[in-house]
Amino acid sequence: MLRRRTVLGSALAAAAASVMPKASGKVITPPFNLFDAHGHFYTNDVEKYPFQAEGSRYGPEIMIAKAMARPMTPEVVFRVWGENWIEMGLGVGYNSTYSTDNSYLLDMAAKYPNRILPVVILSATDRSTPAALERMARENRIIGPRFTGIANRETGEFSFLSDAATGAWEACNSLGLAITLMPLGRQVPDAMQRVAELADRYPNVNIVLDHIGFPTPEISPNWGLTPQHVALAQHDNVYYKLTTLLLDQLNDANVPTDQFMLHMVKTYGADHFVWGTDIGNSEGWVSDFVQDALYSARMLPLEQQKAIFYDTAKRIFVPGGRGAT
Repeated sequence: MLRRRTVLGSALAAAAASVMPKASGKVITPPFNLFDAHGHFYTNDVEKYPFQAEGSRYGPEIMIAKAMARPMTPEVVFRVWGENWIEMGLGVGYNSTYSTDNSYLLDMAAKYPNRILPVVILSATDRSTPAALERMARENRIIGPRFTGIANRETGEFSFLSDAATGAWEACNSLGLAITLMPLGRQVPDAMQRVAELADRYPNVNIVLDHIGFPTPEISPNWGLTPQHVALAQHDNVYYKLTTLLLDQLNDANVPTDQFMLHMVKTYGADHFVWGTDIGNSEGWVSDFVQDALYSARMLPLEQQKAIFYDTAKRIFVPGGRGAT
C-alpha cells in the first residue's frame, strides 16, 4: 500500500528544480497560493536532535542515511514551496526519524510560526498523552496529533480508534484540536465505520483522513470508496486529504485522477478537502507532486479548487486549537 516514487537525487536538487511540465507540455499555474497540509521536517544535526528511527518501516539504516544525506530543513522546504506557489503548510511529525520525539518540529514551528503549523506524533493510548496535548496546545500552538498504524491481528481493532484512546480524543475535543488519521491494512473499511462513531462522539474534533482513507484505485461507480467511506459524508467534522501517495496509486492503476476528484468532491464537498505534498517522505520532484494535484482538480470550478488547495486548510487547522464549544 505504501509504494513510493523513485529516489530523488538530493533535496537541494529538488529545491533548485523548475516546475516540471506534465505530459501535455503545459504547466498549470494556480491563480491562488497553496497550503501544503502534509510536509515532513528533519535535520542531520544529530547532536541536538538524535534520531529515533528504530521503528521506521523503511528500516532504520535506510532512513538515517536518507536524513543525513538529504535533511529536510525549513531552508530546503521553503525554497521548494516558494518555487511551487506554496505559502505555508503543516509540519507533520515524522515517526520514521524521530518516533514520538517532536522536538525538532516544534522548534522549527516556533522559529517560523507563519510558515509551519505543527502536527505531532504521540501514542494515542499513553496515559501521558492528554496532558501532553494540553501543554503542547498552550506552549507550542500545535494543530493536533496524527495517529497511524495497523489493526491488532487478534481483535482487528486500531489502538488509536479504541476505547483505550479515549483520553486523547477527549483532550482534543476539549481543546478543539484536529486529529489526523492513517489506518492501514485490510481493516480500513471497518476503521471508517469507527471514525463515523468517533465523529459523532467528539464533534469539536476536526478529523482528517490521510489519503482520503485509501479508496481502492479503480474505475467503478464509487471510484473505490466502500459504503463505509461514503457514509462519512454525513459527518460534517470529517475531512479528506488528497496526497501525492494517493495520486501515485491512481496513476499506477490508470485511473483518471480528474474524474476521480470530480466524484470525490460530489461525494464529500470541496470544502472538506485539503491537499499535501508529503515532502520529505514521498520521493520525486515536488513540482511534479504539485502539477499532478492541480491536474486532478482541473475540471472543478476555480472556487472549489481554491477550497481544496488553500481555504479549507486555513479554516480547519487552528494553532493551539479552536477551544471548547
